[in-house]
Amino acid sequence: MPIFRPPASLSGDTGVIHVVEKEEDLEWALSKGPHPPYMILLNGSLFSREILMQLKGTSRISGLAVAAASPAPSQGFSPGLKCPNDGFGLYSEQHGPEYAHCNGSIWNPWGSGVSYEDFPFPIFLLQDANETEVIKECFRAHNVPAAAGAAPRFPLCAMQLQSHMHAAASTVTCMRRSSLQSTFSINPEIVCDPLLDYNVWSSLKPINASGKVEPEQRLILAATRVDSHSFFWNVAPGAEAAVGSFVSLLAAAQALQAAPGALQLPRNVLFVFFQGETFDYIGSSRLVFDMEQEKFPLRLENIGAFLELGQVSLRNDSVLWMHTDPISRQNQSVDSQVQNLLDVLLSSSSGSNVSLQEPENSQPLPPSSFQRFLRSRNIPGVVLSDHRTAFHNRYFQSIYDTAENIRMSYPEGLTPEERLEFVTDTAKVTRLLYGFLLNSNNSWFQSLIKPDQKGILGEATLESNIPAFPAGIPTFPTVIPAFLSIIPSFPATIPSWNSHFSKWDSHLSWLSFPFFPACHSHFS
Repeated sequence: MPIFRPPASLSGDTGVIHVVEKEEDLEWALSKGPHPPYMILLNGSLFSREILMQLKGTSRISGLAVAAASPAPSQGFSPGLKCPNDGFGLYSEQHGPEYAHCNGSIWNPWGSGVSYEDFPFPIFLLQDANETEVIKECFRAHNVPAAAGAAPRFPLCAMQLQSHMHAAASTVTCMRRSSLQSTFSINPEIVCDPLLDYNVWSSLKPINASGKVEPEQRLILAATRVDSHSFFWNVAPGAEAAVGSFVSLLAAAQALQAAPGALQLPRNVLFVFFQGETFDYIGSSRLVFDMEQEKFPLRLENIGAFLELGQVSLRNDSVLWMHTDPISRQNQSVDSQVQNLLDVLLSSSSGSNVSLQEPENSQPLPPSSFQRFLRSRNIPGVVLSDHRTAFHNRYFQSIYDTAENIRMSYPEGLTPEERLEFVTDTAKVTRLLYGFLLNSNNSWFQSLIKPDQKGILGEATLESNIPAFPAGIPTFPTVIPAFLSIIPSFPATIPSWNSHFSKWDSHLSWLSFPFFPACHSHFS
């Protein structure tokens, strides 16, 4: 059970500013400086677990301000775990112990785990270089020692950080206090925010949201996640972790909806966008639970095949890896169906500029929503990702998981209009998905993969724009409700409604509206 310890005082935390440009600068604040407590301004390239644990281990530090590194640290930085969602997926001591705790497959080797540490002081991110320079100028004017080792003279320059939080004790205690405040106070002060949001689903063919799919009907479930995470509040770009995959799936859905004969396909396709997967697979766990309790139109047995998009934006030589579960494949029937899926995917990739490969059969699934479904039922499925073993993403769940770091670029000299026509790697993945979900021999699909012809995807901004970076999103004269998130998406909490999240929702609503006329929210 999580324990909450408010890291900041009610009136704010104050300390003498000390700028740390290199690791040796820490010694003054940690031991030599005569005026503790110190407020550290840290160069972003030094922000690491080792530095943070040094600061955590002393009472001489009252707070930390981190100047964002630009460019991103070349050595990589991930505040997440080396084994994301460890203990909440498929593999455990009871099921596949040889794969439990990422045994033999460290998916996030850059993971430092600092997001899961408890720090006794506030930590702020500074993204404005001008603000950082003002603090440095104050430090240089007042706090630099006159001589080597000599204490600076008064007055000293200090800084205060205010980030008091009322959460305390355990989850149960904190939620009870919030409930009491809401019940008996005229002006309630919420001390805890629950991790909740809404999954979103839609289908190629109509499904009665209040009815039930026939038990013998089998669908393809195409899924991805739409949430990300970061050490710092309100900055979770998630370009590789989430955005690239859900843009690809949205574009594939658009292509399918527009394709002739899509409604005559023998199998329906259910598109699902999971929220809260960063936090122990909240979204997929809720959907599985509702399917088991028959509170959802589908049951688990209605899923004939599961296709999930993982991280797909950092491919080497346009290679995508098809990950499957070695345990469920020990069942001959499941293995046969999985092999059929792999064969269809390979056939669909022909001519799409994406090469598909399969890792060794003994390798487990990477962290994925599919794991949560397999915990309840053996389902044939494949997880597509750009990595064979460890993530290619050196900035997983960090502020540096941005467009620049997934090599989102265009040839020089292109106008904004020409950029919209430029086929990016995301579009290549989209075309692959279309070929798999519909028919790789379909003439419409073949027209897509010919460089001299322009298909439906070529007319969509999804070809070349990740909505996290909305330069290419047009402005529309009317307001259409957001379909992809009723509660803000990044991160999966509800502490406030702000313009950053509203911008996400409005862009995603425009992306989803033309081809998801019956989009449904599902509480997670």
